[in-house]
Amino acid sequence: MLNPAHIAFAAVCGHDMLPVRRRPRVTVLLTGSEVVEDGIPEPGQVRDAFGPQLPTFVELLGGSVDQVRRVEDTARAMLAALTEAPSGMASVLDARCEVVITTGGTGHSRADHVRSALEELGAVFLIDGLAQRPGHPTFLARLPEGGPFVVGLPGNPLAAMSSMLTIAEPLLAKLHGTPAPVPRTLPAGEELPGQKVTALVPAHLADGAVHPRDKVGSAMLRGLAHADVVAVVPPAGVAAGADVEVLPLPWR
Repeated sequence: MLNPAHIAFAAVCGHDMLPVRRRPRVTVLLTGSEVVEDGIPEPGQVRDAFGPQLPTFVELLGGSVDQVRRVEDTARAMLAALTEAPSGMASVLDARCEVVITTGGTGHSRADHVRSALEELGAVFLIDGLAQRPGHPTFLARLPEGGPFVVGLPGNPLAAMSSMLTIAEPLLAKLHGTPAPVPRTLPAGEELPGQKVTALVPAHLADGAVHPRDKVGSAMLRGLAHADVVAVVPPAGVAAGADVEVLPLPWR
């Protein structure tokens, strides 16, 4: 990673240009007809949790966001968002972006349209669902002919942010040519109950031990907002005092 000292050193050595690997270009497509972007939502509405934070999250993970667009909850709108160019912009397929991140609509119901749009375009699903909670409807696909990767995030905010750590972070690191953060192992300060699949639990550190936060449902953000790490709890759970793997948070 070039820093100011590297650039100054290159300059005094007479280098006018340096070959570099740039940050991966990312397009963010936000779905949700019920989402409002300001104020307190009315009944039947939800406040946008992705628009204010996802571009910065991508930057923290090494990506560079070129476009952020909101897409209606219809198959036609999602297909158009991937193939048509808004005024003054290139289409996603022509914008030379390397990663597309979508939010919501990743399930298999008639109300979920991201998969059907990608299937119509001939995308290959490299990872179709994760054995983790929250975030199990997440997928990783790639559009044909060397097109961009597509990271499909669930609509619930904690689920989506958890999958950013498990799917988007290593993908962006690979594209950027940098190593992904390495998980570490710490003792559990208390029992961490297991679930049917691996659980990602926001946790805080006290006296070198891992303690789970509360308010960690897939739609809740309070626990993550006050977390130091995310504990990776296997289905069998972790006894108090036993080692548990933790994922670092890029803003800590």
